[in-house]
Amino acid sequence: MYNQQYSNGYGAPPPPPPQQQGGWGQPPPQNYQGGYQGVPPPQQQWNAPPPSQPPYGDQTPYGAPQQPPYGGHSPQPPYGAPPPHQQPYGAPSPQPPYGAPPSQTGYGAPPPPQPAYGGQSQTAYGAPPAPAPGSGAGGAMFLGVPIPAPPPAVPVSQLAGYNPQFDAERIRKATKGFGTDERAIIDTLSPLDPFQMDVLARTYEQMVGRTLQKTLEKELSSWLEYTLVLLSLGPLGGDIYLLHRACNGAGTHEDLLNEVLLGRSNQEIFYLREGYKRVYGKDLQAVVRGELSMKTERMFNMALSGQRDEAPSVNQQLVQQDVETLFRAGPGKVGTDEIAICGILLSRSDAHIQAIAQAFPQRHRVSLSQMIQNEFSGHMRDGLFYIARAAEGDGRGVVRDAELLEAAMRGMGTKDERMIYRIVRNHWNRTRFAAIKNQYQALYRKTLKRAVEGETTGKYEKALVGIIEEN
Repeated sequence: MYNQQYSNGYGAPPPPPPQQQGGWGQPPPQNYQGGYQGVPPPQQQWNAPPPSQPPYGDQTPYGAPQQPPYGGHSPQPPYGAPPPHQQPYGAPSPQPPYGAPPSQTGYGAPPPPQPAYGGQSQTAYGAPPAPAPGSGAGGAMFLGVPIPAPPPAVPVSQLAGYNPQFDAERIRKATKGFGTDERAIIDTLSPLDPFQMDVLARTYEQMVGRTLQKTLEKELSSWLEYTLVLLSLGPLGGDIYLLHRACNGAGTHEDLLNEVLLGRSNQEIFYLREGYKRVYGKDLQAVVRGELSMKTERMFNMALSGQRDEAPSVNQQLVQQDVETLFRAGPGKVGTDEIAICGILLSRSDAHIQAIAQAFPQRHRVSLSQMIQNEFSGHMRDGLFYIARAAEGDGRGVVRDAELLEAAMRGMGTKDERMIYRIVRNHWNRTRFAAIKNQYQALYRKTLKRAVEGETTGKYEKALVGIIEEN
């Protein structure tokens, strides 16, 4: 996983794109090999490299797309190279907001309070999820921040205190004529929150007659293009896009599946499944199932079921029972009962797993993450380690995410794509990203900005630094 070594210059910027419109550029000469190259955490070693997963080959489409996917029907380039062009996330719809009174709340603003769907708690997938803790009744939350209610909510073109026409015109001027003012685009996009980004994208398309994403793809290239396109999609659109990257083409990118699907709230899983179906015309659970096998497939089926316990309180008696069950399923028996361990770590609440992570070493003198390293291998080990490491330390994954950022930069060559999506995904939650940056500096005696500056150059460097400095 994190100590996996890369050959053939993985992480090097891809060559310049071909001259035809919409080309991302030629793929680099290497293929994705899986895992992280990286960094031992301060107190223990990250996982040993997992066995190489054989490529699954091109995926057969599962049903006809409901609308053109991000990348049309172009083949997916190897992981580590910028992706093919994609169409913008979502589209205007005349329908009222999902689960809210018709046409009273726009797509660009948080929905109003509303009762639970049907007046009952949610259990079955396919019905609207219960509101995330802290989001307010009916609020759309993703990556820990409010987001515009996904389609079929009615979009709006204005937000109080934000002038999308000004920013849209600024981008139009930066991309008009010969040459591109990349710095103007970076300065325009970096400060925006999810609502502002959504309104800007829709305003730009209305003013210019072309989506913001297509403009960025046409005017930019290489890792700068990838960074700003991912940023322009917003939190939910970006994660849907990354899931497509993880499963499209030859091989499966396990790190993306781990980071996008594991440890998510029921509401987030609902939005990902609905959004993936809307954008790509495929069932996400069926797509992921086609990429995996055996018990790892069952683990991700649990994650995609959207059935986690999200009670804010912690039952300490159940915590102690789970600690003993985990021990008996792992170190306490010959062989490992993988499904029993998965069942606990993928169904319990974050607070409950944090309590397990605190109690397990007190009872059995080994950390939860170290137990997983000892008992598992391959992709299942990496996924469960990702969950366990988030629960240890601060319990919010701040230490883990700081370590993952360092893992993307440490060793032979920079793992550019990992560095980009970890920075972009974390930056949406400004408060948490500030904690990650502080943790990074405490662990590695340098600022995240300085580390990124040492790994990147040119406008690509300015884009990532601009995102970091906005927090």
